Amino acid sequence: MFAVITLPFDRDKKGFDAELLNRFFLNKHVNSYHPEFFEDGGEKFWTVFVEYDPLVEKNTGNEAEGLDTGERMLFERLKAWRKERAEKDGVPVYIIGTNKDLVNIVKASPKSIEGLKSIRGFGKGKIERYGKEITEMVRGFHEKK
Repeated sequence: MFAVITLPFDRDKKGFDAELLNRFFLNKHVNSYHPEFFEDGGEKFWTVFVEYDPLVEKNTGNEAEGLDTGERMLFERLKAWRKERAEKDGVPVYIIGTNKDLVNIVKASPKSIEGLKSIRGFGKGKIERYGKEITEMVRGFHEKK
């Protein structure tokens, strides 16, 4: 599959907001990309031509049992994020959340901090440390492009 994504220069932030790209790539595997910078009428843009494949269904065992293909993709994304974050924080992955916790996130699909509070295993501390990242991933994954 192919996509062309164009990012305008944000004068307030004095840069390009990569969040659009981050959300787009949440549930995709990039095969190749070609970025180009251009100006139009004094406005500055980055445009990226992307060749990608949707993430394929991956059977991870019992924890993903009962999840449909889309839910499994989000589950795998959350697991990858959890691994990276655990390495960054120097903690075991289960401290951030168990596989069961991640499945509960996938099923509930909390798009706000308030929604995340209703998920067992996510108290004040975890929500303060990881809530924003988790809810942004869930929102981005479900966003239609």
